[in-house]
Amino acid sequence: MTSAKKPQKVAILGGGMGGLATAYNLSNRPGWRDDYDITVYQLGWRLGGKCASSRGENARIEEHGIHGFVGSYFNAIPMMHEVYAELNRPAGAPLATFDQAFIPSNFAMMWEYENGGLKPWPTRFPENSHSAIDPSGYKGLESSITSIIFEVQSMLDAAKGVPKIVELAIDALLGKAADQCREIPLSEGPNHPLVGEIKTARALITGVVKTIDKFAPGILEHWDDLRHALMTLDFYSTMILGALEDNVVVNGYDGLDDENWSDWLIRHGIDAATLKSPVVMITVNICYQSPNGDTSRAARMAAGAFLDWTLRTCAYCEAFLWSFAAGSGETVVAPMYEVLKRRGVKFEFFHKVDALHIDPRDRRSIESVEFTLQATLKDPARGYDPLIEVKGLPSWPHRPLYEQLVEGEYMRALRQDLESYWCPWPSAEFPHLRQPRMLRRGADFDEVVFAISLGAVPFLCDELIQESPRWADMVANIPSVQTQAMQLWLSKDLYELGWAEKLDPAKNEVPITGTYFCPPNGNAEFHDLLKWEEWPADNRPRALWYFCGLMPDYEPMPPFSDHEYPARQAERVKAQCIQYLQASIGTMLPKATVRANNPIGDPMGLDFDLLVDTREVGAPGSPGIRGVQRFDSQFWRANIDPTERYVTTPPGSVKHRMEAWGSGFDNLTLAGDWIYTGLNVGSFEGATMSGKLASHAIAGYPALGAVIGYPTVPRPQATACPPPAFGSSPRLKLVG
Repeated sequence: MTSAKKPQKVAILGGGMGGLATAYNLSNRPGWRDDYDITVYQLGWRLGGKCASSRGENARIEEHGIHGFVGSYFNAIPMMHEVYAELNRPAGAPLATFDQAFIPSNFAMMWEYENGGLKPWPTRFPENSHSAIDPSGYKGLESSITSIIFEVQSMLDAAKGVPKIVELAIDALLGKAADQCREIPLSEGPNHPLVGEIKTARALITGVVKTIDKFAPGILEHWDDLRHALMTLDFYSTMILGALEDNVVVNGYDGLDDENWSDWLIRHGIDAATLKSPVVMITVNICYQSPNGDTSRAARMAAGAFLDWTLRTCAYCEAFLWSFAAGSGETVVAPMYEVLKRRGVKFEFFHKVDALHIDPRDRRSIESVEFTLQATLKDPARGYDPLIEVKGLPSWPHRPLYEQLVEGEYMRALRQDLESYWCPWPSAEFPHLRQPRMLRRGADFDEVVFAISLGAVPFLCDELIQESPRWADMVANIPSVQTQAMQLWLSKDLYELGWAEKLDPAKNEVPITGTYFCPPNGNAEFHDLLKWEEWPADNRPRALWYFCGLMPDYEPMPPFSDHEYPARQAERVKAQCIQYLQASIGTMLPKATVRANNPIGDPMGLDFDLLVDTREVGAPGSPGIRGVQRFDSQFWRANIDPTERYVTTPPGSVKHRMEAWGSGFDNLTLAGDWIYTGLNVGSFEGATMSGKLASHAIAGYPALGAVIGYPTVPRPQATACPPPAFGSSPRLKLVG
C-alpha cells in the first residue's frame, strides 16, 4: 500500500510584508495543506517588518514611519480586499470591512521653494472610475497615458486664467493623444505620432508662457495656478515623450536603469523650473534615494525604475491615496496574521535568524538555518498569542506579552528590545537560550523562503555571499539607508495650529506631504486615529502629526556587542527632531510657534507647551513639565537595525536584484521589496509582488500574468534567471 505524500515543509524567514504575502499566496487555494506545511519564523513578538506598529503609553499608535497605499498598488489593494472579506468580522465590529479600513483621498500638499522660502502648493487629484480591487485592466504605458490625459484635462478645467491660445493647444493635444494612444500601437515608440504632437505643443506653450504678459493682461492674478498646471503638464509630457523615444513598450524599463533619473528627464527636454519643482521632487523624496541617507546630497535614482514607478502612480485607481483607518499593525498586519492563522499557517515568534548554512557536499542547497531562540513559552501546545485588544481592535503591544513566557518577568525587568540586533539578550542566566537552535533540511524544512530585508543579508548569508558572485554583487551594489520618525500629539487642532488650506472631510482630505523641509521631509496629520487611543478626559490631544525621513549614515555599523548603540542613535534622532521643530514648524503651522502665544517669541520654532504630556508633574502646585522637556513624552525612533533599513535603487543597481526563483540554491526562494519585481522601488506594493513571485517560484501559482505590472519584456542582462518551467521539469535556479 502506497503511503500518502507528505506536505512539503516551507520555512518562511521573516514576518514582514514579503513573508506574509508569500504565506498568503501559497495558502490561497483550496487543498493547499495537502501540498504545503508553512511556518513563518519571526524575530521578537510582532509581525510587519518596516510596517510594524504597536501600542505605547495611552494606547497610542506608534509606527516606524508614515504608511499608506498609493492608488497604483495594483497587487496590495486587491490582496487586502480579499483579506478583509475572508476575515469576515461581525457587522458593527471595528474595521469590519475593507471600505472601513482603507480611506480613499485625493488631496496632497506639496511645498514649493520660491523667493527664499517654502510656499504651499495644494493638489487635488481627480477621482476616476477605475476599480482599485480589480486592476486587471492595467495596460502599462497605455493606461498611464490615458490616465494622464484625464488628469490634465481635469486640472485645466479647474485652473483659472489659462490663456485661450494655451487652452486650445492643450485641448488639441489631449484629443489627438487620446485617439492616437487608442488607435496606434505604442510599440511604434519614437515613430509614434504622439512624439511629434507633444514636441509641437510643448514649443507653442513655451513660447506663449515667455511672452504671456504682452498679450494676456491680468494673467498674473492667476499666475500660480497657470504655472503649476504647466509644470505638471511639462513633467507628464516629458515622461510620455521619453517613454516613447526610448520605446519602453518593446525594450522594457530595465535598459534605462544605468542612467540617473534627473539626467533622463533632462535628456528628454524637461524645463529647468519643472525639474526643481515639487512635481518632480515628490517621487524623489518619498522614495528615500539620497546617497547614504544624506538629504544634503542630490538623489541618485535608476531612471527606468522611477519612470515606471511614476507612470504607474499616474494610473491610480479610484483615488490617488488610500489612508489606513488605524495603525499599520491594526489595519494591515493583524488582519493578515488572523487570516493566515485560521488557514493553518504556523507562526514561531522569538526566533532570531543567525545564519543560513549551505550543504557542504553539493554547495547548491541550504542544509540548515541557525537561530537564537529568544524565549520559551509556558504553554507550548497553545503557542504564543501576540495580539491585545484596544477598543475592540486587535493590536500589537509595544513589548512582548511577558506573562506567556517562561523568562518573561526577567525580560520585563531588563526591558530588553528583542527586535534589536544590539540587544544583549539572552543573558547568561538562561543558558538554554544561548544554545543555537538548528532547523535542518528534511526534518524541519524542505524549502526556505528568505524574506528578511536586504540590510541583514551580510550578517546572515555569509556562506552564500562567499559561494555565489551574484550574492556578492547584490550586497555590494544595492545600498540601504537608515530612516528616522517622530510623532507629536498636540492640544490644538489642525486649524488652531495655523494650517491654512481648508480640507473637505466629506472627501477624506488629510494633510500629507513629501516635499517639506528635510530631513524628515514627509509629514501627515492623522487626528482620526486618536479615537483608537486612550487619553485622560482632561488631557486629550486634538492633533496627531507624523514626520518621517532619512538619517545620514556614513560611519561603519558597530559590532552587535556595542549594546549602547541603539540608545545613542535614539538620542541622535531626538536631538535632530527638536532642532527641526525649533527651526521649521512655523512655515506649515504658524500658530504652533512660540510667537503665536508670546509677541516676543520665536516665529519659527514650536511652542513645546502645545505637546500633550500625561506624565506625573510632581508636587501639587508645581509648574509641571514645561518647554522642550515635554518632547520627552512624544514618540521618536531611529530605524537602524539591518532589518529596518530602506533599500534604495541608484543607477546601475537593478541589474543586481535577484528574482524570487534566482537565488542560485535549489531550495531557497527570495521575497521582499529588494528582489526583482519589475517595480524595483521599496514599497508595500513591491513586497506584495515579491510574495506572489515567491509563491509562483515554489508552487506555480499565482500565474505570472496575475502579478499586475510584472514585466513581459525579458531582463536585458545575461545574468537574469528566467522563470521556472512547471509541469515538465524541476524549477530552474542558477548558481554563480
